[in-house]
Amino acid sequence: MFTAFDLQIRLKDFSCVDEYINIGKQQKDTLKKLAKEELGDFMLSDEVIDGEKLSNAWFKNIESDIFISHSHNDADLAFALTGWLKKEFDLDVFLDEVVWGSADELLKQLDEKYCYQEDTKTYNYKKRNFTTSHVHAMLSTAIHSVMDNSEVIFFLNTKESFPSIKNVMNETSEYTLSPWIYQEVMNAKLLRQVNWSVYRSKRSLNHSLYETSSDYLKIAYRTPINDFTLIDSQILNTWYEKHTKNKSSPYGGLFASTYDHPLNQLYDIIFKT
Repeated sequence: MFTAFDLQIRLKDFSCVDEYINIGKQQKDTLKKLAKEELGDFMLSDEVIDGEKLSNAWFKNIESDIFISHSHNDADLAFALTGWLKKEFDLDVFLDEVVWGSADELLKQLDEKYCYQEDTKTYNYKKRNFTTSHVHAMLSTAIHSVMDNSEVIFFLNTKESFPSIKNVMNETSEYTLSPWIYQEVMNAKLLRQVNWSVYRSKRSLNHSLYETSSDYLKIAYRTPINDFTLIDSQILNTWYEKHTKNKSSPYGGLFASTYDHPLNQLYDIIFKT
């Protein structure tokens, strides 16, 4: 990771929102196809699964330009942003929803095979806790790797991701009800920071899914998202104008320098003004 941004935008900020959403959904479908679907390919024996092979297959260590962390309830906003970044800047985006969704699918397969009790038509509680521990261990490792391999991380800062919650001192702070978003924020604070040029050289060679119903447990995690650089739709529009102008320049296009990369244009706007 080179840097992380606290991004505050809304669907209405996009002009061709339906088109961008469709492009974003296509990007998600492409990523999901990378996951394996059958457990049989990963059996070391009749009773033992090769955890490393299983994890590597279901949670691909994908390199992307931008990693988007978002609430499941903001899926269309994340898709629109993904589509906009792909169409207008040709940037590759990884949505955290893909990883969380793969985890649920894998957990379902494991539970059906190892935890379901045919006689009672129920799942064994202890066995299911065990399968959940394994999948979440794989998930934590995978999400850390994908974020580490992304040059930029965008945290979609909406009321769905970070609802206004007052603590016992009646002070409003940044909290999230999603353990997944909390994990991603803390990952971003702990990840090694690498210069953007490292990601370019590597690439040249080569979600929250939770319910908000009152029927579900709610735990609020204080998230230090304000430590990340704040950007909004105005900055994104300035970025788009700068990128469009650069593409039409006689010095852009095929012979453009590395500093004409779309992300460098964004860094120039944010860090040099």
